[in-house]
Amino acid sequence: MKPDSLLGVWTGSAHNTNGWDMKITISILQPFEIGSTLGIFDIPLIPCSGIFKVINIHDEIIELRAENLQGECGEADSDSLELLSDGTLEYVSKGKGWETRGILQRAGWSTKENILPSD
Repeated sequence: MKPDSLLGVWTGSAHNTNGWDMKITISILQPFEIGSTLGIFDIPLIPCSGIFKVINIHDEIIELRAENLQGECGEADSDSLELLSDGTLEYVSKGKGWETRGILQRAGWSTKENILPSD
């Protein structure tokens, strides 16, 4: 995975095994590498926000550690993002007795048809 391939703001909905859905936003504003900051995240429903540090990269999967947490964040044992073949990101967070999964799309990216007025 290229260090700048995920630049941008990613948003989507995630489902928690405890039965609730939430919106998540991840902002990746600079290229990343193992040991660096991936970006900031925000989950308004909980509320929870912080930064993700990159702890490992395997092919298209980035293993993360949440740091500088603010709000009512649950303690995750693992967090990861996977770049899928359709250009979306799968977000997975696992803790003791729970798992959250969601698909994130790059915000503000539209097809040509959505931007240009039709004839």
